[in-house]
Amino acid sequence: MNIPPIPANLDDQTACPPPASECGEPMVPLTGYSPRIAIYPAYYHLGYKGAQPEVYLRKGAAERLALAAGLLPAGYQLVVLDGWRSHEVQSSLYEGFRQSLIAQGWTDEEAIVEELRKFVAKPSTDLEKPSPHLSGGAVDLTITGPDGWLAMGTDFDDFSELAETRHFETIAAPTEKEREIRDNRRLLYHVMTQAGFTNYAQEWWHYEYGTRSWACQTKQQPFYGGILSLPESME
Repeated sequence: MNIPPIPANLDDQTACPPPASECGEPMVPLTGYSPRIAIYPAYYHLGYKGAQPEVYLRKGAAERLALAAGLLPAGYQLVVLDGWRSHEVQSSLYEGFRQSLIAQGWTDEEAIVEELRKFVAKPSTDLEKPSPHLSGGAVDLTITGPDGWLAMGTDFDDFSELAETRHFETIAAPTEKEREIRDNRRLLYHVMTQAGFTNYAQEWWHYEYGTRSWACQTKQQPFYGGILSLPESME
């Protein structure tokens, strides 16, 4: 596959985004939503308290995800690892990564917070300034093909420079395996961005639509506020 490179001029993703104005759009389950979309709720399988066996997204984000899946070559699917994420799960992830940094010898709290900010959004119950996954507009995903999940260079939730979306674009003389990983990331990036999502540059698997981070990159207004709990009909 001859796939264009992932562009280097990604917008500054550290800028302070505007508060979200909630549009009232419902969330939908992704199981059975499209034959080109599979789910593997990673945090549920890892046993995180509060994690759901289903993956949910806002209706508009789900529609765009189906569009992205339709852009894949025949025989390929998107595999969704996480969508809407409760405050409980977000808090658990944040504290777990914090403790792992401390175990590695990090002692300066300011430096710890800065490192955390790169990879795990600070938990928030502010509905106008939610963490991305609390809005239902953020999705973590990969691609599967005829021979299984595509090689992406790292596992999901790898907190290293290898996880940066463009990491394999910067290798001057890539090996055959590195070219394969680079092209797989390119495929995911281009189908998702063509469908209207934006990528978080530190994580090849993380894409957003309608969120505050998406608004910063697209110069639009965010319209997905926070959702603190699932409707009873979805639980």
